[in-house]
Formats: sequence, C-alpha cells, structure tokens
Amino acid sequence: MAMFSKIRTSGLAFLVVAISGCGWPEPPAVVTISDPPVFRPVSPKEIETVDQTMAAVITVCNRDLALPSVDPLYVHVYRNVTSLAFYGIGWRTLSLDVANIDGFAIENKMHINLDKVSKASWGARLPLFAHEYAHNIEFQVTGGNLRSTIWFSEGFGDWVTARVLDSLAWQSYEVTLHRAKLELDRHREVVQGLSWLQDKRDWDSQLQKPKGYVRTYSLAFAAVARLVEKKGISSAIGYIKSGDFEGSFGESQVAYKTDLGNRKQLQTNTFAIGRPEWKVGYHWTYEEKLPGAKQTLRKEIANESYIRNMPVFVVTLNGDEELYAKETLGLIATKKNGQLRTERDKSNEFFNWPLVTAKEWRNAYSIQDFVNRDSGSIDRWMVIADMEEVRVPAGTFKAVKIEAYDNKSGRLDAEYWYSPTARWFVKIRNYGLADGFVREQQLLNLKLD
Repeated sequence: MAMFSKIRTSGLAFLVVAISGCGWPEPPAVVTISDPPVFRPVSPKEIETVDQTMAAVITVCNRDLALPSVDPLYVHVYRNVTSLAFYGIGWRTLSLDVANIDGFAIENKMHINLDKVSKASWGARLPLFAHEYAHNIEFQVTGGNLRSTIWFSEGFGDWVTARVLDSLAWQSYEVTLHRAKLELDRHREVVQGLSWLQDKRDWDSQLQKPKGYVRTYSLAFAAVARLVEKKGISSAIGYIKSGDFEGSFGESQVAYKTDLGNRKQLQTNTFAIGRPEWKVGYHWTYEEKLPGAKQTLRKEIANESYIRNMPVFVVTLNGDEELYAKETLGLIATKKNGQLRTERDKSNEFFNWPLVTAKEWRNAYSIQDFVNRDSGSIDRWMVIADMEEVRVPAGTFKAVKIEAYDNKSGRLDAEYWYSPTARWFVKIRNYGLADGFVREQQLLNLKLD
C-alpha cells in the first residue's frame, strides 16, 4: 500500500506461508521500520504485512500512550524454530531450547518465530508484536541497561498490548484486565506473589508449575495495571529508567498476593435451577461483537432427531445446524448442508443440572473436525460464580453466571450468563478463540411460544 512508502523493508519473501516443523536454519527476513505513517486499522483483516502491524502498534504507543519511540526498529522474522535458534540466539543453541519462544526483543531488534504463529493472520499476530515492542521501549529508555524485574517487564509488555488493542477498538482493556483478575481469584491458592518473580530463573520456575500462566503473566499484568492506574504511565517509565521500585511507586512488592490473588468472591444468592423445557420453534437472536465488526446470529430449534442413538435438538444457526443433547442441552455436533462438520465424543456440558449455588463440574471431551481433518480435546472446569442481573438489548434478566477455566493453564476460556426466563444464554463472552481475540454475544430478542 502506498501509505507505507516511508517504511523500508528487505527480504519480503518471508510473507509466504511459513513452513511448519524444524527444517533447516535460514537467515531471517529483516524488516526495517523507520518513521512509520499513522495507521489505525478498524479490524485485524486490514493488516497484511509486518510493516502495517508495526505501524498500528507504534501509532498507539506514540500518540495515545505517549511512550518513547524506537527508531529505527529492526524486525527479524524466522521461518522456523531452527532458524531462530541458529541465527537469533546462536549457532550452538538447540531448537528444543527455544521451541516455546514466540519472540523476544533486544535493544532495537525484535525477533519473531513464525513456527509459533504460522497459521495466524497478520492481524492475529499483532498482540505478539505489541508485547515485544514494549520490551524494545524498555531498552530504549535505559540505553540497553535494563534494571526492572522480570515481573514488571512482562507485565508491562502485556499492559502495552492490552492498551494497543483497546485504542484500536479491537478488545476492551477493561475486559482484558477483568479476565486476569478472575484467573487470580480462581487460583489464588497457587499465586505466590511478585517476590517470587524477580528474575528469569524464578519466572521460568513458576511458569512451568500447574497454572503457570496465572502465576506469572496474569499476576504481572494485573500488578502493572494497578501501578499505572495509581501512579500514571510516567511513573512506570521512571521505574524502567531507575529500577528503583520503592522510589518510583512507593508500593510494596510483597503485598500483591493478598491484594490481587486473594480477593475471594463472595456469593450472595442461594438458588437451584432445573433444566428448562425446549420446544420446536423457540428462537433467540444475538448480536456478536468481534474486533472491528458486528454480526447477527439467529438460533432456532428446528426439529428433534438422533445422533449415535442419542436424542438431540437440532438448532439452526444462520443456516448451519447445531445438535444439542436433550438430557444436558450440551453441544454434541455441528452440520452444514446435512453433512457433519464437527462431532464430540461427549457433549460440551455448559450445564450440570440443576444449577446450584457454587456448583462446579469438569467438562472434558474430544472433538473431531471433519472439514479440516483435525482432532483435539477440551478439558475445562466449570464454575457457577453467582446469580447476576444482566442488561442486554433484549432487556434485563436474572442470570446464572458460569465461568469456564482451562484445566491445564488455569486461563479463563469463557463466561456464560444463563437466564431461566430466556431458557438459554443472554450473554456469552469467549476468550482466546482461533484468532486470539475476545468475542461477545448479547441477546437481541427471543420467541418462546
């Protein structure tokens, strides 16, 4: 695009689809970013190159967050993990040593491993570039002599990423922070506090433990968010420069386990709600919000049928079909034009009837994707958080709040608000889908007669 003429690039052959697997080491493609134009893409689909990705990130960092510029910036893009190990770290480095590294930043150089994001669009890769650019800013501010602890550095990277997504109107900062705080609340027994995250060895040790992401990234992000809220971004830059935590913020590091990780959610309602009656003809219409776009989804109970001798409701969704087990109202399969697209060995149990105060259950199943000839498994822990009053376009409803946590990482995968009056969800918030962004559905209208 002509608007990016000020960005000098080299080796643009890397824009072809990355080859998965180890492969032979190849020199990285290097993209030099200098004085990029202002670019605010409305949706991830508008981003097609590294140039545009970095222009969007730098636009927000410079103009909205008033962060220092890194110019020139050299973005090194590697086709595979072997190339990252050999050329990015050093020829003695084994691929296995860096297999889990998405990217890293040193001075005014950014290194990105396409092995880890080979199937993602450039727009979906923007959060990774934003996080690493935050580290480039740290080097810029300190002249390469980093003084901040690793928890602050990684938390600052996630804070910058969240602010970039918010400024582009792709994902609300409040929702991103809300997710991290719920994760800390849910797994407060494993959160050991910031004093355990001083250096890389401590960080890696905590990251490898059960619920490692929550112990590290969730805690670090929530801590930095709180510090910036209390003291401002200028104080954060001051801390990066000096490394003097107490002098810059006047806060105690050790207090965060109690402050962020031990905020026990108290349920105030007692209830027991049974499975609703569904009938052919019921329908619900939702507005789904995704980065830079909205769409309308219409669900209608079209008929009743069987799959593997299991009685199911067939629900049409904008022309496609979803099959829900009658016993649980859990999703068991999807179809298009009469052909199976996906099938689960057990239903996705959104519910465990009756819905009772503080109830929890495991929701684990395998899934076959016949379209992409792929398979996978889901293992979540479902938690009834409380009964809440929820306002959506269709009205105000009393709804049971259900949270779904990944059993391995501890991350919050989804939030559901089930209304006995609507006999289905009035609001759904899904995190970390294929594109990595939050999607939210809200009920527009319904017909139950």
